[in-house]
Amino acid sequence: MKRRDFLRVSALAGGALAVGINFAGCASARQRREIARVAEESGVFRPNAFVTVRPDSKVELLMPKSEMGQGVTTLHTTLLAEELEVKLEDVELSVAPASQEDYGMMITGGSTSTPDMFIPLRVAAATAREMLLAAAAASWGVAVSDLSISEGIISHKSNGKSAPIGTFAADAAKQDVPDAPTLKNREEFKILGKRVTRVDAHDKVTGKAIFGMDVQLPNMLRAYILRPPVLGAPATRVVDAEAKKVPGVVKIFTIDRGVVVVAEKFWQAKMAAAKLEVTWGKGLLDGFDSEQLRKLSADYSGRKPANAPRNDGNVKRALQRDDVQVLDVVYDAPYLSHSPMSPMNCTVQIDKANDRAEVWAPTQMQVITQQLVARIADVPQENVKVNTTYLGGGFGRRGIFDFIVESTTIAKEFDRPVQLIWSREDDTKFCYYRPQSYNRLIGAVDKEGKPVAWSHHNLSQSLIAQKDLVSGILPNWIPEAMNSMLSRASVGLFRSGTVPAVTALEGARDMPYAIPNVRVGYTPVIADVPVLFWRSVGHSFNGFVVESFIDEMAHAAKKDPFEFRRGLLEEHPRQKAVLELVAEKAQWGKKMPDGFGQGIAQHHSFGSHCAQVIEAGLVDGELVVKKVTAVIDCGFALNPDMVKAQIEGGIIFGLSAALFQEITFVNGQVQQANFDTYRSLRMYQSPEIEVHILNTENEPTGVGEPGLPPAAPALANAIFAATGLRMRKMPFKPELKRLMAERDVRGEQKQATASKEAGQ
Repeated sequence: MKRRDFLRVSALAGGALAVGINFAGCASARQRREIARVAEESGVFRPNAFVTVRPDSKVELLMPKSEMGQGVTTLHTTLLAEELEVKLEDVELSVAPASQEDYGMMITGGSTSTPDMFIPLRVAAATAREMLLAAAAASWGVAVSDLSISEGIISHKSNGKSAPIGTFAADAAKQDVPDAPTLKNREEFKILGKRVTRVDAHDKVTGKAIFGMDVQLPNMLRAYILRPPVLGAPATRVVDAEAKKVPGVVKIFTIDRGVVVVAEKFWQAKMAAAKLEVTWGKGLLDGFDSEQLRKLSADYSGRKPANAPRNDGNVKRALQRDDVQVLDVVYDAPYLSHSPMSPMNCTVQIDKANDRAEVWAPTQMQVITQQLVARIADVPQENVKVNTTYLGGGFGRRGIFDFIVESTTIAKEFDRPVQLIWSREDDTKFCYYRPQSYNRLIGAVDKEGKPVAWSHHNLSQSLIAQKDLVSGILPNWIPEAMNSMLSRASVGLFRSGTVPAVTALEGARDMPYAIPNVRVGYTPVIADVPVLFWRSVGHSFNGFVVESFIDEMAHAAKKDPFEFRRGLLEEHPRQKAVLELVAEKAQWGKKMPDGFGQGIAQHHSFGSHCAQVIEAGLVDGELVVKKVTAVIDCGFALNPDMVKAQIEGGIIFGLSAALFQEITFVNGQVQQANFDTYRSLRMYQSPEIEVHILNTENEPTGVGEPGLPPAAPALANAIFAATGLRMRKMPFKPELKRLMAERDVRGEQKQATASKEAGQ
């Protein structure tokens, strides 16, 4: 992209300076003309600018990312304030409206919000800064080099003149756009790299922050969907006489995902739904059993993978050597729910008379939301306004569109805004899940304790082979029939294994340890369970698999797990550095209390490197996680407090999954419902967490997800150190009890045999 197409500068009605960034590419001539026409005729600026400096010296920032707790509002505000030299409190931030022309697809996920914006946002701010200085210099008849900006005030070095930046906003837009605005060096930063209080903290603790379920509109209706016991089952008969007697009920009707009850209040709708008598037909998952799927995966795990994107050396020959010890084990990870604290919800209003629609949604994908609403409501895409609320947790779940589709489908029936809210139970039972993953690992170490072979066969559902996902991202101009055909064809390619599922092998294909013979393969598991990106995606189970198995190889080699890893990471200095630092900070190898052990793991994901040491053991037969020491290398840590918070959150998320969580299907029905059966780590169970940041010269990388992958293997390895039992199946709590019971039985049998032999 050329610089002049990357940056757009204009003077707005009222004398404001706007510096915009065109993420989608070159702005069309039609688009430029439309921007100018609206500003000239009405004084209203079409909000495609990124940074706007008003005459009152307040700075407006439009952010094309969603705030879901990761702190993007604070980070983007500090990036702007740092480079523009203004106070944080003088920056007013809001989420940009959905606009593919201006911002591309507007996707928040993959720990990309900060890396994506680190340079573009600073460039926009630096451009505004230099143009403001040029305007001031022209106004005062002085050299630009004699001026500076600090806390929003432009000052002359010697003559005493000073004025707020807003004084020159209108004139700044007339200045030449700098070819390459000078960005501040890291040593010049005043805010970045320092502790900064979250800009959204005050609104959240005082209740002013608007989450999806907080949306209140005049004359708004509420909707609740009574869903079938098995996903996809149609309602073949509905008796609603008693439900209609509930006060406030407006309408009851069926859609393809259940029976909709619309009322004046949410609890009226939910109470009425409980009085419905519904006969359900056969569902998409009738007869499906997750344990049977696991057994089927086990049958296929010994076969040749559908594809093997990594095949170094000759694994088969290395495993057949006479001088090696071979390990052949299986690692299991179940389906998992995202379970954000705020269940799915969305509010839609369709103005049929004016061919318009408006959405209030906690979404991670604004443009696709806009496209889907336009398609369902049958209005032009440019006539759909998307208002992004705070998310109440995302973790990937709000990157799919089922709740958007449902809300819009329901809103079509009314000339009033309609708010749809899922129950917690529905959020668990009708989720898009992290895939169940079955992994067979075969490795070999020689007599000197050196690893010579590594084979990893992953069997799981493809995250990309989702018809809803493919259909949603296809442009609106594609006819419905062709959209359906292309979606089915794409899904078929992924399900057949013709196209490798990249997410299934992330964190496995790039296994970093220096082993001469490595094969990493994948076989797609075919099931109709809806699956989706879950926090850290494929890294979430591959981190567990890789770091647990390398620990097993270290044990087979009779080597210290830390030293074994370190010796195999010479070609990966950043991973080696976090490993060494975490061992130092955790006092690796120190004497542990009876029944406790240390476990270590490191993993690279989303551009960052994270290592952890966990101390865990048994107290009165119950597993206790005592302490987690973590080291993160995320390049330049823009806000150390927020980096630590994200690593802590990732660890808690990872430990919850490792210890407790699983989604199981029996005859097509999910067996978990609320937080009593799908548990998360409670506060009293949370370990002490100590996070150390290894600042490097690299640009910032992701922190929302990298804290999660090392947590499960570090815990598994700690359990082994404490008990001698290997955790190869999640969740660990029931698995540990099973293994301990088996060991007790073996011990009793051994004792009985010894007693019998002694008697004889």
